[in-house]
Amino acid sequence: MSLSQRVIAALATVALGLTGCSLTGESAPSPYEGQWIVSSVNGETFIGPPTTPYLTIESGQLSADLGCNRFSGSWPEPGEPFGPVISTRKGCPEPLASAEQALTSALASANGYRIHYDRLQILAGERVVLEGYRAAPLSQWLPLSGEYSLTYLKGVERIHDLFGGRPPYLELTLDRAKAEGNSGCNQYFAEPVAAGQALSLTPAGMTLMACQPALMEQEQALMRHFAEANRTLLEGERLQWWRDETLLLEFVRSGEE
Repeated sequence: MSLSQRVIAALATVALGLTGCSLTGESAPSPYEGQWIVSSVNGETFIGPPTTPYLTIESGQLSADLGCNRFSGSWPEPGEPFGPVISTRKGCPEPLASAEQALTSALASANGYRIHYDRLQILAGERVVLEGYRAAPLSQWLPLSGEYSLTYLKGVERIHDLFGGRPPYLELTLDRAKAEGNSGCNQYFAEPVAAGQALSLTPAGMTLMACQPALMEQEQALMRHFAEANRTLLEGERLQWWRDETLLLEFVRSGEE
């Protein structure tokens, strides 16, 4: 068989294989299928210990569990609104009861969805009413381990240093799943979590010292930005948290300023 004949035969084999795929109805798996950990509902960060809040999409159906009741409904085709969602009716403690009401409201208003920076976003128009991420190993973030000093904090005109002139700091010990630091007011402790393209720091504890208003504002902004960021980048020795194209936080590795 000549070279040209062999090429034609190979192309025919490929075409037959492609035809076989279309005849059997096989298609690429949907990027939405599977389980997502719910990180926010109606713009409010959701923290759900002792249970993990989740939303699951499978075979055209969705189900959700924030830790008390179970919710279920249809997963719509692109461009179609979400249908009614049904749930069990257990009485739930706060803040779970309010979070579940927010979830019902969010899904009732939803009419679209997308994946944005590796996160599932359910939309009402352009507004994100629910956001979630897939569980992933923390090992991908191990190179970020170290101690960093805070150099930029969106929404705060001037960063207030600690006593003695040391800037607020963050220490990541990711091989032990630990994060801790000082906001300029209180010492904080957090659980680092791989959340899409962000390293999310879920609050685990904080000292309760009362501070001046400017220091309290700085502390609140710091913890809020850790929660709302959807990207974490290491640029040289500068560790940054972003929300879309907006820089929220920047730290520099200690000793590199």
